[in-house]
Amino acid sequence: MLLYKTAESILQKAKKHQGSVKNLVFAANYKNPKQLFALVCETLKYWDVLEEIISQSKLRIKASSEMAALLVYDQLFGKGIQCGGKLKFLVAKHKLLLQSTLVRVKLKRGAVTNSELLSNEKSMEPLPKYLRINTLLIDKQSVVNHLVGDGYSIITKEKSLAKMEIKVDDHIANLLTFHHRTDLHDHPLYTNGKIIFQDKASCMPAQILDPQPDTDVIDACAAPGNKTSHIAALMKNTGKLFAFDLDDKRLKTMNKLLAKAGVKNCTTKCQDFLLVNPSDPMYSKVSSLLVDPSCSGSGIVSRLSKLVDKQSSDTETRLTALSDFQTKVLNHALLFPHAKRIVYSTCSVHEMENEAVVKKVLAQNPKFMLQQSMPSWKRRGNPTTGLEAEKLIRCDPVNDQTNGFFVALIVKKHEIEGTPDKAKKPKRKRRKK
Repeated sequence: MLLYKTAESILQKAKKHQGSVKNLVFAANYKNPKQLFALVCETLKYWDVLEEIISQSKLRIKASSEMAALLVYDQLFGKGIQCGGKLKFLVAKHKLLLQSTLVRVKLKRGAVTNSELLSNEKSMEPLPKYLRINTLLIDKQSVVNHLVGDGYSIITKEKSLAKMEIKVDDHIANLLTFHHRTDLHDHPLYTNGKIIFQDKASCMPAQILDPQPDTDVIDACAAPGNKTSHIAALMKNTGKLFAFDLDDKRLKTMNKLLAKAGVKNCTTKCQDFLLVNPSDPMYSKVSSLLVDPSCSGSGIVSRLSKLVDKQSSDTETRLTALSDFQTKVLNHALLFPHAKRIVYSTCSVHEMENEAVVKKVLAQNPKFMLQQSMPSWKRRGNPTTGLEAEKLIRCDPVNDQTNGFFVALIVKKHEIEGTPDKAKKPKRKRRKK
């Protein structure tokens, strides 16, 4: 029963926007996270179908709507209910009723197979699997050689990947693309921390930040830590990396991830970044900052609100509150005295959380400006916002095969233009008497 209780808790927390499904699964410390993640995701995929079946069958069990959906999913679409007790008995007792209701729902929707019950949005072509090579522990060629030895083949053409095919990414260094059904969770390269599951768009912020070895860097809103480990790899485990997050549980999970990835140059702190003093001598040499604050998550393909909420979670009130918070965090990052490069990123598609935030912050900080990044990337910012759209990065799930994402690179003007903060007046030549 622990599996279903844990899954129920994750669904309830996700509905309250207390974290993404993936992060909540890892934070739960369940003995088999792969099994838990699969149950939660598959239940979400069929959520509206399950609601209709439960309603039409008039199933009455003393349990939350999340628990009822989980149990009915496993009874009808999964491997059967994997627990004992009263709840299993009640659902199993109505097995024939649930199955006949499922048949009626299929007829109503014109579906023959279970997968045809899903809407076009939910049944769109899944995103590929992306794996970032952790260069702190292994080099790209060694990973490729290992996988080729396992029977994988490397392809170079732009096409849909078949199983056992790999493509080296054209935009992100040390990123490999796999067929969406590829499962390497039990592969030694993954269990040893040498490869890391990370969406392509999520790799862009660290690559665009381009932190140099032997420098000081801040990751302002760090958990769950994939971007943090990516920064550490780009720094070659040298210099000082400071990572902040307000949630103690998320930070503990991140510390485990960083240890597995072999990160040694990072100091993590359970602290609100807005309360970090930019004048603290500890951060006097910080030159690069990554700001990836909480957002609506509207760019995530498997976004929970699309599946379980009757009303959009992205109401104007909520987006305004998020935008105000994001503006505060980005403004705070620009207060660090030696900040030269700041990357702002979100997994949101909303202009209010992206271009609007950047525009407001730049207007308040005239010493900073946008800089072009990843010139080979085609999709750019919204040109109607008054910003230099060609200097902004956007990712689109349908056209780019990534989650929806936004990235902006902000730099200090004198670092680009070669002019000091305060221009020195030329000395007057003394006249000879």
